[in-house]
Amino acid sequence: MLFETVETPGLAQRSYLIGSQGQAAVIDPRRDCEVYLELARKRGLEIRYVLETHRNEDLISGAPTLAEWTGARVLHGPNPAGPVAYAETVREGERLELGQLILEVLETPGHTDDHLAFALFDQDYPDGAVGVFTGDALFVGDVGRADFYPERREQVAGQLYDSLQKLLALGDQALIYPAHGAGSVCGSGVAERGFSSIGLERRNPLLQLDREAFVARKLAETHYIPPYFQLMRRLNLEGAPPPPRVLRPRTRCAWASSRAGTPTTCSTCASRWPSSAGTSRAPSRSPWTCSRPTPAGSCARASRWRSWGTPRPSSTRPTRT
Repeated sequence: MLFETVETPGLAQRSYLIGSQGQAAVIDPRRDCEVYLELARKRGLEIRYVLETHRNEDLISGAPTLAEWTGARVLHGPNPAGPVAYAETVREGERLELGQLILEVLETPGHTDDHLAFALFDQDYPDGAVGVFTGDALFVGDVGRADFYPERREQVAGQLYDSLQKLLALGDQALIYPAHGAGSVCGSGVAERGFSSIGLERRNPLLQLDREAFVARKLAETHYIPPYFQLMRRLNLEGAPPPPRVLRPRTRCAWASSRAGTPTTCSTCASRWPSSAGTSRAPSRSPWTCSRPTPAGSCARASRWRSWGTPRPSSTRPTRT
């Protein structure tokens, strides 16, 4: 069995690749998804399924790209906010086999109407689920927010409570694999540790409340909704293309822009600068070509190379003829 967690810094997002006997599934892939291909290639796995626990609000899904590159089936829950153009719908109780592993679909609405969890079973260990991909329903030390449907807040808070009871019923032995960690806007009290189980989470005071008290607690919560959420919703229904690859920077540096005359191409920022003798000569290929001081400051692109930790070459200025 292969199990890999892929974390996205800045968003505290977690996605997963699991595999067995040459077959693999990716759960909640991020948009820049080459990492999953590389992991699968190293292990000799074919990605057969791409599973989405819900329509994410805080990042662009890589599911349509991964499906196009691998031919994998993308599976999404019922009742989305609109047609998910790139996915098939799965429902409660459906099972997916990956070698000795089985993933069972659990409908867990509350955080979103289309929310799913995927219970993980290992056929070598018949005593219940060994884990569960909880999406944004259950975190380490917290539960999901339930405020995305303001006109139905009480209803969806109650649905979240029912979904959490379904997860608790999997048994204390099951490890939990949430879609976000500490620092995510999808939860306000997510713990710093990166692992937990149903047994540990059962001690969470929120999970010890009865339904009425739980709903009242969720209705009293307030969460920040970043303005970009609306764009993420649309893109995750339509399916976004893969991120662009910038092969050559195109920003003009301040020094090159301030000169006139016969131009020469700057290898750093693709600007053109004049030679003093009126003839052109290609500068060195050093990414520090335009880092010479100017009234407007050094080339922004070269400064960025510095921030990335790229060693500065010994020659930092273009050679003129």
